[in-house]
Amino acid sequence: MPAFSFRHIKELYPVFWSKSIELCEVVKRELWDKRDNVLDIGHFSTQVTLDIIGLAGLGRDIGSLRNSDDALVENYEEILEPSTEKAIYFVLHLLFPPWVMTALPWKLNERVKVTTGNLKRICGEFVADKKSRMKTESEDHKDILSIMLRSNNFSDDGIVDQLLTFLAAGHETTSSALTWATHLLSMHANVQTRLRTEIHENIPDPKALSGPDFAIATLLESLPYLNAVCNEVLRMFPTIPVSARMATRDTTVCGHFVPKGTLLHVVPWATNRDPALWGPDSEKFVPERWIGESGRTTMNGGADSNYSFLTFLHGPRSCIGERFARAELRTLVAAFVGGFKMQMANPEEKVRPGGTITSKPIDGMRLKLEPVAWGE
Repeated sequence: MPAFSFRHIKELYPVFWSKSIELCEVVKRELWDKRDNVLDIGHFSTQVTLDIIGLAGLGRDIGSLRNSDDALVENYEEILEPSTEKAIYFVLHLLFPPWVMTALPWKLNERVKVTTGNLKRICGEFVADKKSRMKTESEDHKDILSIMLRSNNFSDDGIVDQLLTFLAAGHETTSSALTWATHLLSMHANVQTRLRTEIHENIPDPKALSGPDFAIATLLESLPYLNAVCNEVLRMFPTIPVSARMATRDTTVCGHFVPKGTLLHVVPWATNRDPALWGPDSEKFVPERWIGESGRTTMNGGADSNYSFLTFLHGPRSCIGERFARAELRTLVAAFVGGFKMQMANPEEKVRPGGTITSKPIDGMRLKLEPVAWGE
């Protein structure tokens, strides 16, 4: 919990911003070798968010943006890249116990064992390295791993399991959100232009954005259209479209009896787009719905209840990393929109969402990008 506190998230903004600028520089270099200026943004989104969670979670720069063959990226992408086979595999895991699934003569079972084994080995190396550094270095390590090690509440194997969770959750979800943000902005040139204008007016020089951590956070959190765009992206494309809860006792839902032990599916994708909650334009990308009469960003988007927006769920089991994810997405979108004009490589393409745990475009997200001078 301390690692995800309000104050700690604000202290991480310089990390988010420096990696966002590095993303833009890497993408620009990639465009030099392409005559059509077309890139699949999904891979770059995964790299930058993995680098960010590496610094914030492990206290080390994984450097996947500089090393496109990074083993951590390759293994996570193999597990999480959308396919029909993986979707079926995931659904079956919700319906049957693990021993049934592992008994099936399915090649995917073997690949999951290999990739999971690779990830556990890499995370084990992270833990050993962090322990060694904490013994020899005097600096105050504020990353999540250091806080866990200092707590003495976990065995090394337990910490590795925790790392596997927050590395996946901490990079894949925001990677998906950034990918969908670029898609929506590519399809809505007027929104993209308005957002870029706001960013350039408030951040004249991206490399000069420095000063106290809280100053950077306050600036980015104060930009109404930036935050409205991010909220609308998260509403339309919740990165975890389906979740589940087990009834711990007999209860009722909307008058229907639900016995103890029943598995209930919570579907943010449906709730976030429900016209009964969001109006007749619920399926449309309308960032303005998040801006109130005062010109400031609202938290309910015009809906009557906060429960109309389930991207991070609610209550004591809501997403512990919501503030982290919002700050990270806010920073990445600001830097990328400030640095590039974007449109779909094929404007007629019907992008199909898919994936296993997270929502991702099935055939990738190919964009035509045009670098712009900051302030243009």
